Parts: sequence; C-alpha cells; structure tokens
Amino acid sequence: MKKTIVSALITFLTFSAFSQTLPDAQREIDNENYFRAKQILFKLLNDPEQNKAEVAYYLGNTLLKSEDPDSAKLFYKMAYNPDTRSALGYVANGRLALLSKNKAEAKTNFDRALQTSKMKNATIYYEIGDAYFRPVIMDLQTAITYFEGAYNLDNKNTTIMLSLGDAYLENSVNDNTMGGKAMNKYEAAADLNKNLALAWIKIGRLSMRGRIYDQAIDAFNKALAIDQKYPLVYKELAEAYYLTRQYDKVKPNFEKYIALSPGDNQARTTLASLNFQSKDYDKAIEESTIGLKNDSSNYIFQRVLAFSNYELKRYKEASEAIKRFWELPNKKVKDADIIYSAHIAAAVGDTALAMDYFRKALANDSDNCDMMTEFAKVLFQSQRYEDAISQYKLANDKCGRLGSVEIYYLGRSYYTLKDSAMADTTFAEFIARNPGSPDGYYWRAHTLSRFMFAKNDKDFPATPFYQKYVELTSTDPARYKRNLIEAYDYLGASSFDQDKKQSKEYFMKAIELDPADEFALLYLKSF
Repeated sequence: MKKTIVSALITFLTFSAFSQTLPDAQREIDNENYFRAKQILFKLLNDPEQNKAEVAYYLGNTLLKSEDPDSAKLFYKMAYNPDTRSALGYVANGRLALLSKNKAEAKTNFDRALQTSKMKNATIYYEIGDAYFRPVIMDLQTAITYFEGAYNLDNKNTTIMLSLGDAYLENSVNDNTMGGKAMNKYEAAADLNKNLALAWIKIGRLSMRGRIYDQAIDAFNKALAIDQKYPLVYKELAEAYYLTRQYDKVKPNFEKYIALSPGDNQARTTLASLNFQSKDYDKAIEESTIGLKNDSSNYIFQRVLAFSNYELKRYKEASEAIKRFWELPNKKVKDADIIYSAHIAAAVGDTALAMDYFRKALANDSDNCDMMTEFAKVLFQSQRYEDAISQYKLANDKCGRLGSVEIYYLGRSYYTLKDSAMADTTFAEFIARNPGSPDGYYWRAHTLSRFMFAKNDKDFPATPFYQKYVELTSTDPARYKRNLIEAYDYLGASSFDQDKKQSKEYFMKAIELDPADEFALLYLKSF
C-alpha cells in the first residue's frame, strides 16, 4: 500500500482555504482534484455528524482514481455494511468485486443497489456506471447503459452529462458517430453552467484526440478564464503545449499545476523529468526530493536524482541514488538507466560494476547500437583502450557506421596505444565529417607531430592541421590555451628556417599565453 493515507492525514490540516462538505468533496472528485478531495474527506471522516459510510465510499473513489487501489479497498469495506443494506453500500461492495475481477458478484451487488433505491436514484445509476468506467474501463457498453440510465432520471446534472460524454468518446473507436455525441454532451453542460470550467476541459480533450491542438488550447484557455485556480487546466495546457512544441510554455504550466495541487506526485514526476530534460538539474533534484517525501518508493524520482547529480558531477550522491533506484521493486527499466548506472559506477571508480551493467544490458539486447557505443566510451574512459577499439569495431560492423563522437574516441584510443597510422586515418575521417570542429585538426596534428617523424629537417607534416586549429580557436585563446601553445610552438619551429619573422610571431603568441614556455623561450634566444 502506498503512503497516501498517512501523507493525506498529515497534510490536510494545513489546508483550510476551501469548504469542508461532502458536496465539495464530490465536486473536487468530478474536477479530478483528488488531492483536495482527500483533504476534505479525511477531515469529514472524523466529523461525528457525517455519515461515515458515505464519506468512506467517496474516499474509496478518490483513492482508486488517484492510483491507490489497496487503500481504496479499505474504505469500500468501511462503506459496506450488510446489516444496513444501503444502496451506496452495495455499490461499494460491487466496486470491491470488480477490483477482484469478479464481475458476476459485482453485478449482483449493483442489482441490489438499484433495487434498494427502487430504480429511481440517478446517483446510484451514475456510480455503477462510474465503477465500470473509471479509473480502468471494465465494461464500456455497460458503463454507457448505466450513465444513460442516470441521465434519463436527471438530465440537468452536469456531472452525469460529462461522464456520459466521456464514455461516448471512448466508444468512438468503434463508432465514429460517438465523437459528435460526446461533444454534444460537453457543450450542453457548458451551456447549462456557464461557470463549469471542466466542460471546456472535456471539449479541449476531445480536440486533443482529434489532434486539433489550436482548438484544444483555446478550450483550455476558456476553462482558465472561468477559474484561474483550477489545477487541472494548467496540466492540460502543459501537455497541449508539449505536443505543439511550444516547450517554453510547458514547464511554467506544470509548475502552476503542482503549486495548486502539491499532492499529485505523478505530475511532479513529469515536472522533475522536464527540469532534467531542460538541464535545470538543481530544480530537478529539488522536485524529486519533495516527491520522495510523499512516496519514498517512487523510482522515477530516484532516477532523476541519480541522473541529475551525475550531470552536476556529484558522483557520490548519484551513486547513492542509483543504488536506491535498483533496489526498488516494480520499476520500469530503460536503456538510459543502464547507461547512467555504468557512467556513475565508472565515475566513482567502480569499473567492474560499470562493465557488468553494460554486459547485462547487451546480453538482453545485443543489437542495441547506442548501448554498444556507450559501452565503448566507458571502456575508453576506464583506460581499457584495446577493449574500446574492439567494441567500436563491433558496433561499426553491426550498425553500419559510427557517429562522429564514436570516431573521435576511436581515434583517441588508437593514439593512446601508439597506433599512429590508424589514429591518423581515424582523425582524418573525423575532420571530413566535422570540418568546422577544431578537435579533429588538433588530434591529427598532435598524432603527426608525435609519431610521424620528418623524412628530413624540412618536413613538418602537422603544419597544415595546426594552422587550421589556430584559425578556428585563436579568437578564444583562454579556452584553448594549452593546445594553442602547442600549436604555436610547432608552427614556430616549422617556419624557423624558412621565415624567421613568421616564426618569431608564432613563438611570441605562445609566450603571450604562457610567459614560462621553455620551448618558445629557447627558440627566441636565436633571433
């Protein structure tokens, strides 16, 4: 069981800005504000003037719809008393049967609920339809039948109208006329109650299904105009902006949603992930830390904590978080989890563990090109250069072609192993693919200057590559200082016999970057 009950009992006392009646709680459930609904209902449960069975029933609904079925069962059991034989009690017992996948027993209880209410209570019809429909569709046609029964008894009830519209919309997969019927119900509810923001949310969702995103955003903004403190509107807007690639508007709307509905951990996971994706790692850590206080078993928060701390080079914290991630049950593992785990293990010096992560992953998916090249990179970073070369070759054979980054690290591996010919060839390929990058020119020059010795005193094979490196980096000498000094020294030496003026200029540039550059100082004595 999740910590929902405990956390709600602790937090509901701090919120008192809204009414504390059962109709208010029901309205919050309708509006999908489950956090607020729980706050009201837990308080009502301790009110001696309230019908505890009725409060328990709606608390069960709230918990079930906020993805806590184990806790919901406890309250449904509290709501059902075989001695009192209330209609709502039978519905509660029917919901319990559905949760146990016993449809026959559920129907028996629902029939008793209808008989007890003499088939004249729209709420009972509605709750039975809701049981078949939410949060998981158990039987769509049966749900529609009961919703229609409720509507026939009370055709001015906007809650019934909107739910019937939702059921029609779900059925549009099988019957394309149902989308229109759903819209009719939503628009009728909006006309009936001009202040019903939820009706515009439903209209917006229907447009989202049809990928008519501009209309959806317009509908959500109409809902927002009605109620600027309605959390769900901001969540829907955030998702619509994401799908229309208006990324600058996504996070602010999620932040507003979380501020108005702080107990929605699922939404907080989305916000934490968005912060990570936008490289706001500190904010991602902050949101994940808050979320873990409400649900310490949430693996998404642990994932974001581990990844974000790694990106901030807080390797100890990253290692602790990723260990907690792997210890959690029922997690959905992604390739990124394996890759980050390997990088984190390598960063804290546990090379053996890093290797294990990649080997296990590749054993399950031996054709995963991204995984193979990431494994090769970790091998390179762990100074296992021969293994890195073998892994890069394997990836090239299986995937057809290595990316530029892989070519770069492959060249570095050859260089470290003093395979000058292969290093030179590999860096030449990197330059061909990335003519505007200084890295290829530097490493090709560095390879040639170290290993490709001149055939005579006038041969300096690295000269053109150092010259290109200088051309690309000299505008930012502080950033490229060390390599620029090397380039200037080489170019000064290579031009010494042919053009002493040019040679001196190169050495002076080296001295500007490092007045203690011994190589340049030695040559300058000759001028």
